[in-house]
Amino acid sequence: MDENDVIKKEEETVNKKKKNGNGGSKILKIVLIVIPLLVILSILFVTCTTTIKQGHVGAVYDRFKKGIQSYTLSEGINFKTPWQSINEFPISIETVYMSKDEREGSQLDESIIISCSDGSLSADLTFSYRFRIEDIPKVQRQYRGKDGQEIMNTVLRGQLRSWISEVTKNYSTMEVHLTKKEVVNAKLTEHLNKKAEKYGVMFENVSLAETRASKEVQAAIEKRQQISQEVEQQRLQLEKAEIAKQAAQLEAERKVIQAEGEKKANEIKAQGLDDRILREKYINKWDGKLPQVMDSNSSILNNLGN
Repeated sequence: MDENDVIKKEEETVNKKKKNGNGGSKILKIVLIVIPLLVILSILFVTCTTTIKQGHVGAVYDRFKKGIQSYTLSEGINFKTPWQSINEFPISIETVYMSKDEREGSQLDESIIISCSDGSLSADLTFSYRFRIEDIPKVQRQYRGKDGQEIMNTVLRGQLRSWISEVTKNYSTMEVHLTKKEVVNAKLTEHLNKKAEKYGVMFENVSLAETRASKEVQAAIEKRQQISQEVEQQRLQLEKAEIAKQAAQLEAERKVIQAEGEKKANEIKAQGLDDRILREKYINKWDGKLPQVMDSNSSILNNLGN
């Protein structure tokens, strides 16, 4: 290989390095452009979209368009402006447990004390609720910055205790605890719906799932139950005695009617039996033999020819 070939070879090597360098520079430039663009797009996507959970809607607060908007966002991905904020409200049924022991949706010992006409009871409360979609903008305007769960937890739960006692105070502890539990639960559902109407909330299946009485109240309830059972037994005995009395009267009346009927029938028969009929019956039964002794009164055959 001569000197010219060596020079040519070196030039080719240098050119290849230059080409490779230029290619790397182009890739680097593309990366430097694409990455910021992706970051910008990601920021735009985060700030200009919101995802509403299933069974919820979003109340829209716009800083430049008179605050709370009259429309709501449906579940799924929705577009919004960066200056809009969204609060979610459940429109499907949400179930809440306020119980003595820890359950889903309940902190440790959220049981309530309810007032009755003759004492008080501890109770676990279970209820289902949802927000009326047409009332959500009004509710959001009233409680700006709070979503549906916050309104339920910070506003409505505190009201529930007093609303429930407004119903249970019309019943005794025994009625709430035992004898009229279904009636009380129905009244609670009706009353809570009236009270919560201004909050845009509908209640379903409000129930005092479990009630607990103090030892003194429990003893009084058991005493009333015992008295009630005794009164019921006495009532049943009186009813049985009254039934037996009525049955005896009916039997006596039946016998009187039967005797009167027999008497009337005999009278009718007696009226139809005159002397002629008696003689005919006697002749029909006579065997043809004359009596051995006859006196002047024995004149049965005197008028046979008549």
